[in-house]
Amino acid sequence: MNREEAERRTRVAGRERSFLAETWYCGIINQKLEAAVEQGQYEVKVRFSARSYPARHQQRFIELYEQQGYDAHFRPNYVHIAPSMYDLILRWHPEPKNEQKKLPD
Repeated sequence: MNREEAERRTRVAGRERSFLAETWYCGIINQKLEAAVEQGQYEVKVRFSARSYPARHQQRFIELYEQQGYDAHFRPNYVHIAPSMYDLILRWHPEPKNEQKKLPD
């Protein structure tokens, strides 16, 4: 096996393991989103420890939720010099009730 083959297999195996973690954390985030929508809010803050999977893979979670139309970013929450927690902040903008969607001509 050459180096390229080993890298490809490692990436595929790593992706299969990470898919379960992404799904689990996205389920937690989605529960918080549903609760916020029921309360009429337009923003959700979910706090993760610095060693958690979402904090270590911030860009992946930002991409996942931006693809769904949310404004997403992580913010460090400092307790000491180094951040010990990170807040994932998701925002969305409601559609105006007075304006109807225009149909294409």
